Amino acid sequence: MSLKLGRLLVCISFLCGLLSLASGQIPYSGTLAENSRLGGANVIAGTVHWPDGSKVDRRINVKVRPQTGGDFLLSTDVSGQFVIINLPEGIYHIIIDREDAFEPVDQTVELVTDGDRLKPVYSVSIRLVEKRKPEAKPSIVKVDTVGVTDRARGFYLKALDLAKASDHAGAVQQLKLAVAEYPKFLEAYNEMGVQYQKLNDLQNADLALQAALAIKPSAFEPMLNRGIVLFRMNRFSDAETALRDALKVKDQSAVGHFYRGRTLSKLKNYDEAERELNLSITIGGSEMNEAHRMLAMMYIDKDDRPKAVSSLEIYLKLVPTAPDAEKLRDAIKQLKGQP
Repeated sequence: MSLKLGRLLVCISFLCGLLSLASGQIPYSGTLAENSRLGGANVIAGTVHWPDGSKVDRRINVKVRPQTGGDFLLSTDVSGQFVIINLPEGIYHIIIDREDAFEPVDQTVELVTDGDRLKPVYSVSIRLVEKRKPEAKPSIVKVDTVGVTDRARGFYLKALDLAKASDHAGAVQQLKLAVAEYPKFLEAYNEMGVQYQKLNDLQNADLALQAALAIKPSAFEPMLNRGIVLFRMNRFSDAETALRDALKVKDQSAVGHFYRGRTLSKLKNYDEAERELNLSITIGGSEMNEAHRMLAMMYIDKDDRPKAVSSLEIYLKLVPTAPDAEKLRDAIKQLKGQP
């Protein structure tokens, strides 16, 4: 809510609260309401909602921060409501930052007393937003060890442990030991390509994957991973060839169709790109949400606004808490020709 709207609007849901305030009964008063002694004439009445819009059904910790400094702590009642009284003019921040499952909230309210009129009441409606869980995004593929010496396998497994701890450089060193111990260790070369990509060292990633394919040219994982690396290197023609060959080996790879669709879009082959991206969605389902965003970008590039709008709306329905959700909604409005 804007500051101007905050000055003008009073939610109907708080009328009962105002009546009880007038009779000397406070529906709920937290620490600030009871002990502030700030001597003002303003009231902030708020309600906290779950992400689906329903009122919370337990107490929620709320922090109030005046512009002059010094936080006050209170909590809502079991229906998510809180009332703060005796506030002087000024700017206040209503903060909720102690709920581990939800994004922090910092809502600003500006209190302005209007002469001798009835004391102003400012309504605040806060809707919690769940913290976004890491999505299963299309990523480079990993494989298991087969038919190698125990010593080489030991280096390989150590590399996987380091990779899980995000020590990608350490993982590369262990993988170099593994292939030195067993030069035909295809899986180690493939994993080396994975880790070099994590380090954004695409040139060495490509070399490692080429070494894997020299051992077995028809190996699906290094073929697919090399296609992804070539795409990231902007070598789109080479990437399309690698991805097409990989899909000949394993046609039901959602990731393969996703990256081939993106590559074909870069090559302006929109019709086939559209088929590939839709196929990745058919195969991968909810794990391929990003394909809807990629389709929207392609439709925008083609100036096909209706399809771009449709793809963005589907994406936002599937990923409503995307970090750039508001920007995408603005983009939809612009694509629809709205101001």
